[in-house]
Amino acid sequence: MSTTDQLVDHVRTATPSTAALDRARDELARFRADAERGAERTLAPALRGVLGSGSTPPWRAWIAGTSAADAGCPAEWLAVCAAATSLDPDGQPDTAVALGYQVAAGTAAALGAGHSTAGWCVHSTAGAIGAVAAAGRLLGLEAPSLRAAFGICATQAAGITSAAGTPAGSVQLGKAAANAVEAALLARDGFTSSAQPLEGRRGMFALMSPAPDETALLAAIGLAQPVEQR
Repeated sequence: MSTTDQLVDHVRTATPSTAALDRARDELARFRADAERGAERTLAPALRGVLGSGSTPPWRAWIAGTSAADAGCPAEWLAVCAAATSLDPDGQPDTAVALGYQVAAGTAAALGAGHSTAGWCVHSTAGAIGAVAAAGRLLGLEAPSLRAAFGICATQAAGITSAAGTPAGSVQLGKAAANAVEAALLARDGFTSSAQPLEGRRGMFALMSPAPDETALLAAIGLAQPVEQR
């Protein structure tokens, strides 16, 4: 079983710990407060002017994520909260957010320090992978669709560290969430992608890191190494 397959199984079936759920509730509350405060600041109205009025989940994720970042919400996995709340705006998607945080942290660990040193913004890249995990859980995607969602999202993972502290830095965090939600919805509707988008010679880890370690992702979700290597 590949790393992506194990990740898919985990996202579909895992139950986060009580501590993880408590943290997710706290992060959701902070994110929603910051998104509300940032909604009428400079960036969100400007972005709405470019994107137009809308109410689709990807639109909501982009606007809310940008608004929260503009209001000072910590960048660490902001995209996860933006994606989850765009699909469940009035609910409490704490399970999805807890899993998304776990996957984002594991993806960051797999990419390693060299990823950021090269100039990538890990909160946008790994954050997007965590966000698509949260979105896939909320949508109840079956394994083939969730695998495709990871692949569609990985093809759009981007963001540069030099944008931090600028309007572009806030926009790229919101865009990471929007890309994740879009990927999950496209996969739900039958779009496909690579079967192993994260690992392998041409996967996201190899392309975005000089020394990737996929076992770090597996360790973060409670596994030590790919099944076939045990």
